Amino acid sequence: MRILIVGAGSLGTVVGAALAASGQDVVVYCRPHQRAALQREGLQVRGVRELQASVHASCVADEIGPVDYLLLTVKTRDTRAALDAVRAVPVGAAASLQNGLDKDEQLAAVFGAERVLGAATILGATAEGPGRALWTLAGRTYVGELQGPPTPRVEALVAAFNAAGLPATAVEDARAVEWSKLCQIVPAAALSALTRLEYYKVCKEPHLAGLFVELTRECAAVARADGVTLGDYEGFNPRTLATLPHEAAVAVVVGRGREMEVRGLTAMRISLLQDLLRGRPTEVEETLGYVVRRAAALGVAVPQVRFAYEVIRGLETYG
Repeated sequence: MRILIVGAGSLGTVVGAALAASGQDVVVYCRPHQRAALQREGLQVRGVRELQASVHASCVADEIGPVDYLLLTVKTRDTRAALDAVRAVPVGAAASLQNGLDKDEQLAAVFGAERVLGAATILGATAEGPGRALWTLAGRTYVGELQGPPTPRVEALVAAFNAAGLPATAVEDARAVEWSKLCQIVPAAALSALTRLEYYKVCKEPHLAGLFVELTRECAAVARADGVTLGDYEGFNPRTLATLPHEAAVAVVVGRGREMEVRGLTAMRISLLQDLLRGRPTEVEETLGYVVRRAAALGVAVPQVRFAYEVIRGLETYG
């Protein structure tokens, strides 16, 4: 199996290193200034697992050749430029591991809807340089067709992930999984950005956990209005948080934070917070901003999501 990873940041490094170490033929499309380091040192991961794997690094699409799968792992703000750069690559199937919900349409516009798979991952990592990453959370990845049950191409990719030590599951409704993850990302990103706290602290503190539940419920209301049935998945459980009595839902979030602390998962910081701390543009438009815009279109009130969105936009201004 030949797999193209588009992006050598934290997520692309972990996924690419694990797949390559398991024997898959991995190509990493990267920026020109990253290529020499990746060719010389390969991909290096520490944290959850220690990995070092050699890969072919390329910054020229024409030299890549056909691939069975393309996995998009760049920051959402870089999606358009990244896809423009690799549109000439012959691709069997393409999936995005990014946050947000616009990604599938963006892939379809370049490679055709028939080649696009839906995907969502809860894997956590922090970039430490070109092809270097700290793996902070071995979360599960979900893959499915945009319509219909899992197909052989879905099952093959899931099998490759699992063989590489990347927990993965084939799903019946990829759009529901992507929306469910967004209902997790929005409160996690909003509260992390506004408090500057590690993720387990956001969950563990009862007042913040209460806000986490309220933000989840606003997102869930938008998903319902959009005709999506949310589910509970390993690492994100919006259906539970949206339907339990408030205090019980808060206890679930607090319990998650305490469990992360016991397991030693205390270094994880949400990617949007990482970008803010580094003075970089964030993915607020593709996460909180998407919910705000979709809510307006559907006539759903999301005052707390909107408040967090506007504050984070303001923080971005002063980088």
